Amino acid sequence: MSENDLKAFIKDLKKNRKLLNAIRIAPTANEISEIASEFGYKFSGKELKAAAKENIGGVKIKKQDTSPSYSFGESGIDPNEKYYKSDD
Repeated sequence: MSENDLKAFIKDLKKNRKLLNAIRIAPTANEISEIASEFGYKFSGKELKAAAKENIGGVKIKKQDTSPSYSFGESGIDPNEKYYKSDD
């Protein structure tokens, strides 16, 4: 990894709206690194995650909840169950 590239990328994020908007929609570190490469930066998603663990200023990786979403509450009971017709 070029730590200098990563630091330059982070610095440019603060002033380059086009770059910032491009990575905001990226769901993974790998996709962020691919977008960054289009802007001339060379680092991998793995390197970006490692930098976040090392606390390089400006890098904050947020984990997204990608689990399936269901209409059940925490109890596992469908809150709309009372509106369903019974065939009994």
